[in-house]
Amino acid sequence: MRVFFAVRLSEEIQDRLCSVLHRLRPCCAKGRFTPRENLHVTLVFLGETAPERLPETRAAMEAVSAEPFSLHIGGMGCFRRSGGDLYWAGVERSAPLCRLYDSLCGELQKRGFPTDDRPYRPHLTLVRQAVLAEGCDRGAFVVPAMRMKVEKFSLMKSEQAGGRRLYTEIGAKNLERA
Repeated sequence: MRVFFAVRLSEEIQDRLCSVLHRLRPCCAKGRFTPRENLHVTLVFLGETAPERLPETRAAMEAVSAEPFSLHIGGMGCFRRSGGDLYWAGVERSAPLCRLYDSLCGELQKRGFPTDDRPYRPHLTLVRQAVLAEGCDRGAFVVPAMRMKVEKFSLMKSEQAGGRRLYTEIGAKNLERA
């Protein structure tokens, strides 16, 4: 089973990002747009994980020590890829977000899960395999500044269903003041 840890977004932030996606659609000759319900900020992607290891992932999640914080979203960037680019909304790499990430990585590593060696680059994936339309209006490529309170993070399952990716929360941990 494919699993990852994420910060899920508020209804308001999802609505605002869907407005951005609506403006982007005419700019793309092709691309896979992230459905509203799948918008999230990935903390750690574990990938294929044996079901019998799920209790260890939950134990790592429960052992994390982090306080609620404000998540800042805004701006847009692109990872160039052959076969189409990946466009994303920026997420501020704040100290509280990095503490949550570091604590989660530490707890996962204690339990034998591999984590990424590269620096954490938080972002919100908007469009995968995007190929821009001829004469596209780059004015659509704007993500306004947004902010939301993060009070929990989630363990998510990723599966293919009906030709599309479906993310389901299978665990959550509330963040608590020290």
